[in-house]
Amino acid sequence: MTMITDQASTTTRGGSAMGPALWRNRLLIGMIGLHFSAVYALCLYLGVPFSSGTVSTLVALLQLQVPLFLILLLIWRFFWVVAVARPSGPLGCFAQDIKGLLLDRDRIFTGIFAFTAMALFASSFAVAKDLIPVIQPFSWDPLFADIDRALHFGTDPWKLLFTVTGTPFVTTMINAAYHLWLMLAYFIIFIACFNISRHEKHRTYLVTDVMCWVIGGNILATMFASVGPVYYAVFGFGDDFEPLMRTLHDFNEKSPVWALDMHQMLLDGYFGDGAVKGISAMPSMHVASTTTMTLYAYSVSRRWGYVMTAFLAVILIGSVQLGWHYAIDGYVSIILAIALYWVARRLVRAFPNP
Repeated sequence: MTMITDQASTTTRGGSAMGPALWRNRLLIGMIGLHFSAVYALCLYLGVPFSSGTVSTLVALLQLQVPLFLILLLIWRFFWVVAVARPSGPLGCFAQDIKGLLLDRDRIFTGIFAFTAMALFASSFAVAKDLIPVIQPFSWDPLFADIDRALHFGTDPWKLLFTVTGTPFVTTMINAAYHLWLMLAYFIIFIACFNISRHEKHRTYLVTDVMCWVIGGNILATMFASVGPVYYAVFGFGDDFEPLMRTLHDFNEKSPVWALDMHQMLLDGYFGDGAVKGISAMPSMHVASTTTMTLYAYSVSRRWGYVMTAFLAVILIGSVQLGWHYAIDGYVSIILAIALYWVARRLVRAFPNP
């Protein structure tokens, strides 16, 4: 099944599959449990509630998307049976194939435990992200803006991008891909969770993803607290990026730039103590997580790797063009994700599946 699912080779019959399923997830559950406990302890120390309005938003999105994932998987599986396997009776073969997958208790239990763990991790991550300004004031933006100019011949990277991609329609297309990122991230996590028992590449992806979000999205984001070009003026750093924001608003009059609504929602949440308020620029977790997805895709097939490399390029461009990030945020994220993927492969091999 290439990127979607590996062919089930065995079906666990009789006895409980829960014990082996938990054991296969021991590394992932252990890492997530440590993060959850550390964030909870930090909340107690700081005297703030262990909660984030972002969690309810993520859960609501997940409830909408999981049924869609299942439908997409059924369609893909049927296409695979008809176009690749080409049996004499495709409908009967498809029915047997789905029955085999549903009766594979090992795959089902292992996937449920892994996906539940990842959902819990999303909640503790969101809480930790909301704590960034409580622990460290946003102050690194001027330095990152200066580094960007030093790396790009004395010019802001967005100005260089706009000579190629700076049109209303292209910006809308880039913004659409940027919004697609969340659904794709959920989908690939879903796929990896229900294939953990099949090959170490799936566990490697999940472990890499968790480490990226913890080290990049929580630890480094707190150490180098920054708000990004979109909020540069709002947080008192100057009007350097006002031309970028004016251009995006002008584009929005001709072709929708949905990022502008997200910009305002996060700002309202931050100053109004709203439900969603997680502002953070360095490093770019859009870019970091897309890099882990790309590495995962290459581990499945070169074709999927090429597709995800193209998507990564669009996300990197979008992170700058839409005002969310400095270019250095994305560069650091790519390096971080590759390094952590290397670490994750060794961790996974140190905790082999039975």
